[in-house]
Amino acid sequence: MYTFIGMNCIYRHIHILVLLLALSVFASCASRRTAATLNDIETYIKARPDSALATIRAIDTTTLTTRSLRAHYSLLHAMALDKNWIDTTDVNVVMPAVNYYDRHPSGIRRAKAWYYLGRIQQNGGNRPDASISFLKAERYAESSDDSDFKGLMASAMSSIYSQTHLHEEALKYAERAHSLFLEAKDTINASNSLLSIAEDFNNLERYEEADSVYQSLIDNKHLHPNLRSELLCNYAIHCVAHKNDFDKATRLFEEAILQFGSLRNRNSWGAYAYALSRTGNTIKSNQIFKQLEPGNNSSQRYVFDSWKSLSDAYSGDYFSAYHLQKAASDIQDDNVRKTMRQSAIKAQKEFLEQINQESERRFQVLRLTFVVIILALTMALGAILLAFRRKREKEKQESDRLIQLAEDSSRMLQQSNAQLFRNQFAIINDLCKTYFKTEKGGEARQKDAIYLKVQYILSNISSDDQLHAQFESQINRDLDGIIDHLKADLGELNRTDERLLCYMIAGFDSSTIAAIFDLSLGSVYTRKSRLKERIRQLDSPYKEQYQQVL
Repeated sequence: MYTFIGMNCIYRHIHILVLLLALSVFASCASRRTAATLNDIETYIKARPDSALATIRAIDTTTLTTRSLRAHYSLLHAMALDKNWIDTTDVNVVMPAVNYYDRHPSGIRRAKAWYYLGRIQQNGGNRPDASISFLKAERYAESSDDSDFKGLMASAMSSIYSQTHLHEEALKYAERAHSLFLEAKDTINASNSLLSIAEDFNNLERYEEADSVYQSLIDNKHLHPNLRSELLCNYAIHCVAHKNDFDKATRLFEEAILQFGSLRNRNSWGAYAYALSRTGNTIKSNQIFKQLEPGNNSSQRYVFDSWKSLSDAYSGDYFSAYHLQKAASDIQDDNVRKTMRQSAIKAQKEFLEQINQESERRFQVLRLTFVVIILALTMALGAILLAFRRKREKEKQESDRLIQLAEDSSRMLQQSNAQLFRNQFAIINDLCKTYFKTEKGGEARQKDAIYLKVQYILSNISSDDQLHAQFESQINRDLDGIIDHLKADLGELNRTDERLLCYMIAGFDSSTIAAIFDLSLGSVYTRKSRLKERIRQLDSPYKEQYQQVL
């Protein structure tokens, strides 16, 4: 009897083992089928994004049994949403791909994971983080020959620069995107990038070029249907604001309403209402303005105030037009300040600092590895020295990268507003604070090139009269003529003191100013103290403003 019971137990265990084995085989087969499905989706996601999204949503996520499968699924899901114009703001959609491909680089997938993370961050309005994600994607895709994907990255960077009012840079990236899409024979995205180029021309006040691009797009059959409404509305606003062609603008707005049921945003409705008032249809114009009346939302109020002020001025109600325009101007000033606090340049600077920290951590790990190898394998000394030399070359490349960005920052001072001047000079200022403390020779020899480069940049700043004149003019525009007031109140100033005032207002520290003028630090302190004391003794209506700025 005991033998019979023992045999039953053995049979029961055998049945359980067989069942577990069968389940394992089934799960393995299911995972392989899912992997094959994901690989198949990747072949047609660009041409048929709607089918790709439907297939992805039908996948049983319990079959994603490995981190590799979950990363691939995550990346394709984010791609499908973006290509179907579904603007998700949930970064968790793509984070499994970002985390996995950062640890296990797999060709272009690492770059794509960071790009689609940037797209999601951009959808959520997080431009600084989006800018960093796009820069990382661009870095990881450097060796790729995928022109179409590089075009997407250039287009994304163009959008970031445009949103932060760096329109020259935005146009440069938009034109690069257009060229890459043409190279990839992607006619749809090539046409889409032309719309960005037209808008950048508008922002740069190159209205004739903008008008030419808009007209070429009106009959363009390759423009994505989702952008057709944007084209019609933007071209109509261009006709209202820069061509005074109100009849054409009205036709374009009404074509957009006929095709899409509505206009794309409140700004388009405001421009349409103003165009109607200029063509004599005041009843319909007033009806639209009545519907646009805002509550406490500042962006809605800015749109209403801007267009209604123009309409009131045209109808002769100058008192209302003045107050509406003043309110719109106040809102715009506040929006510019908020935008500057989210500057793409600031985000890129943080990205560079992050790259430097990563390089330093890698260097520490590598140095420890060298010590272990030297202690354990003395015969490998030659190989270790070779590896160390390669590491030094890599550091030099990183240093050259910093120099190039510093030079770019210096150039961009000539085309940005006052806050952006401070952001650009902040990069040079940080380099100065770090590297003017470095003594040439000895262990600091590897930093000589940067040291000399910073000296060269500063010599340009101190000697370039045209750059200084532009800089001084920008400060006057943005700070209500403060330099002109200072010169009038302080009387005749020498060339050095005039420039010193500008650099103090721009936020340069004493060590950087000393380097620019080739003066001792003590001399700079003395000049600054003397100027501040003269200002303190002034009897001027601008005295409080001077003290706040300085």
